[in-house]
Amino acid sequence: MLLLYRFLWIASALGVAAVMIMLSNPRAERPVVSNEWASVQQGRFSLQAPREFRAHRDALTQMGMNKPNSPVQLQDAVRIERGARTGMKLALVTLRTDLQVGGDDDAPAAATPDQNAARTLQRIHTAQLENLREAYADLKETQTRPTRVQGAPALRTDFTFTLAHWVPLFNTPAQGYLITVPVSQTEALHIIAYSPPHQFQQYQPVYERMVNTLKLNAGATTTASGGWE
Repeated sequence: MLLLYRFLWIASALGVAAVMIMLSNPRAERPVVSNEWASVQQGRFSLQAPREFRAHRDALTQMGMNKPNSPVQLQDAVRIERGARTGMKLALVTLRTDLQVGGDDDAPAAATPDQNAARTLQRIHTAQLENLREAYADLKETQTRPTRVQGAPALRTDFTFTLAHWVPLFNTPAQGYLITVPVSQTEALHIIAYSPPHQFQQYQPVYERMVNTLKLNAGATTTASGGWE
């Protein structure tokens, strides 16, 4: 019996040692996506995306952008996703001319075209953030900053939110950002990208590459400061 106990003790000690060695020498982490990318052409949108992602066209009423008091009218939208927690949404919107949006009376009388463009961009971006607050539970903004997309000036807001499940126990956290960029005198593009928080830094270069390959099909014009086609 003593020999059996000694054998079990030695075996368990060797097992613990093996586990410690494995933990101290982790294998290289696999990339979040493969090197195989494919062309995606959906409506007004053409871009490259990893083969793990799937594209879906959305109804024109998605994300609440066709509300009666919205400053924009949604023209086209597409989702490019890898499951429910990882993906990108693209929405092309047109500025409405039939709606007087509050706050324009406060605009400086001698505002320059660049100042007017910046105010319009801020208004469209803010309106979409309001839509996201209604669409995503517990959305919390972490920062808003200017950025550029294909050379065009844009606004970016980072945020966290919760993907709600009908069983609250299965609610899951997510992290993402909204970028709004003008693509012509009358059109703007919303880019909404998101992933699980622990993978967000890994997916950011993936989303950047997707956006850098994005082209808008017939209907868009090139801005003076952007690279849209």
